[in-house]
Amino acid sequence: MLIKSHAIDRLLRQRPYLRERRFGLPFIGSRIDGERFNPTVQAIANAIDFYGYEVRDENIVEVPDTDLGSGNPVEFKPFPPSIKAMKQSLENDLFYRYPYTEGSDVIRKQLLEYVEREGFVNTEPYSFKDIDENGLSVHNITFSVSTSVLFNQIINIISQPGDVVLVTGPNYGLFTIRTERAGAEVEVLNLEKEDNFLVNPKKLADRIDQINESLQLVYNRRKGYVPRVVAFLNANPNNPTGKVMGKNQYSLLCEIATVCKERGVFVIDDLVYRDISYDKDNIAMPIATIPGMFRNTISLFGLSKSYSMASLRSGFVVADEIIIREVINKIFQEMDSAPDIIGKALAGAFNATDERYKAYDTYFSKLRKVYLYKFNLLKAIVSGIDTVDRRFKAKIKKTVTDVLGKEDAKKVLAGIPMVDFPENLEPESGFFAILDFTKIKGMKYKGHAIRTDEDLLKFFYATSRTRFLVGQSISWPYEGELVGRVTFAIEDAKLINAILNIHNAILLLEPKDDYIIRKNLYQDQEQMARIKVDGWKNAYDSIISASYLNSLNYESQTKRYQASFDEYKDLVFVAVRGDEVLGYSCFNPIPNIGQFDSELVSLYIKPSEIGKGIGTALFLETCKHLSALDCKNMIVWCLSDNENAIHFYEKLGGKIVKTKEAKIGDSEYKEYGFYFQLN
Repeated sequence: MLIKSHAIDRLLRQRPYLRERRFGLPFIGSRIDGERFNPTVQAIANAIDFYGYEVRDENIVEVPDTDLGSGNPVEFKPFPPSIKAMKQSLENDLFYRYPYTEGSDVIRKQLLEYVEREGFVNTEPYSFKDIDENGLSVHNITFSVSTSVLFNQIINIISQPGDVVLVTGPNYGLFTIRTERAGAEVEVLNLEKEDNFLVNPKKLADRIDQINESLQLVYNRRKGYVPRVVAFLNANPNNPTGKVMGKNQYSLLCEIATVCKERGVFVIDDLVYRDISYDKDNIAMPIATIPGMFRNTISLFGLSKSYSMASLRSGFVVADEIIIREVINKIFQEMDSAPDIIGKALAGAFNATDERYKAYDTYFSKLRKVYLYKFNLLKAIVSGIDTVDRRFKAKIKKTVTDVLGKEDAKKVLAGIPMVDFPENLEPESGFFAILDFTKIKGMKYKGHAIRTDEDLLKFFYATSRTRFLVGQSISWPYEGELVGRVTFAIEDAKLINAILNIHNAILLLEPKDDYIIRKNLYQDQEQMARIKVDGWKNAYDSIISASYLNSLNYESQTKRYQASFDEYKDLVFVAVRGDEVLGYSCFNPIPNIGQFDSELVSLYIKPSEIGKGIGTALFLETCKHLSALDCKNMIVWCLSDNENAIHFYEKLGGKIVKTKEAKIGDSEYKEYGFYFQLN
């Protein structure tokens, strides 16, 4: 007999996350196959969720925070031809008919004429009668309610389970999450300082080959489909670096396109920031304009960022018509059709008329100046007024003084102590900048050291109610650095006050410890072995039999650690001062084992360093790391006669929840299990 239950109760059993009433960002989502995100994407999801929800407190309604992580463009009037096109439609058209799923052919024709004027050409055309002299037709285009929706559909179309989409790091973190929600896997190609944070074609080729070879090895004994890299997401301009690849980088774009085409990898060319490239003579160049590359390229355009129309949610895709056919099928199956009015707005912005290009030049000459000024304003209050373009100095000084008064203005215009832009990374487009906070890493606020992205965000929120996207959110390629992506598109006064608050917060920091905590290295194993042997002999004297303690020696323990290094290298943190290891912690994420998600396996401190807070620092760093791996709780075992350890774990909030017998040598000893909630 079917057990009766309330419908809402049944739903909550199926989707327990709905029990939580959230503010800020909604639930980040999950994969369609029910599996966990891969670790790279899970780290991004955790960081975005922390920024958008967890760091915020219950006072958010009464005391709003300052969000420097916003994706909104600058407050600016929408592109006039788009508004004109929508108005004319509302005044003159009849709205009683449903729109076609693929969109009006008239609109698609206007979009086609635009991309052809921009240089799109298909040198390998089909033989259909409506194909024009550029090898294209309206069947190469459709539009929908944002490039994000189109991106989701494209990933679903071009990938099968196990296939990989390669993205850059830094990246727009939500696209990595959307990729896995749509059914593909994500891997990252790091953009590096030595390459000016641009795509290096040789590294791209090597990364694709490496991933494909790894997948071939994993799947070589299975019948049927072998997953592979199916697409490379080329954000041009890049979000969040603002780097542009335009006509001045034509050779580089040709190399990128060739690498992908030769390996059967689609290029997804995300061009939504294209028109707010600061240099009007070097705006981002679509790869589909390179002869021979059209059929291997999927190009995304939108109104949201460049045309000050984010709230309209509109975008269009240009691709081989085989792909467009399935995008249209997806639109029909998932939402029936896109509103005709957004098509009108798109056609108003993207058409080939001289009138449009004249309006474009007028509009963007003003808008680019606004973004350049705002970036220089940010630069002045981060790096100091002497670093900015001289054209903006007088205006910036006046603005900052009007907002803050003379004294605070003088302080702010000197720049933020210990913070700057990363080397070789000033934006060339858009409205984001990366700030480098690495110099404050390890410094303390009220006794708590800033070591991780989460620490950084917690510190600034606690001291100034300011938040931004941290490096983990954007796949920052340098693991040891602390960075944040901030917007400078907000109101001047809001931006100035936010940076002043960050400035003042940094002045509250206390000096860092003379040691750092990091993952262990192979060369650490001998010192770690000595610390363990000395630690046992020091802590367990008169607790464990003398014969067993006397049997411990440095050489055999070192060999054991070295032999198991490859297996456990990612599960050990060490505290080091220079080359000296002061202590270490070993941990193990154990998902779904009883009531415990994870275990702190061991924690050892060099006897001469006990009592200096190193054990607590290692313990907290381990907890933060396990929490970032989505573990909720942790168990720690220690001998029942080890009073020092018991006092240590109790002081940290541990509760004894279990006991067991542990065999050490020829004897058995009672152990306590301390339970910790990782939050």
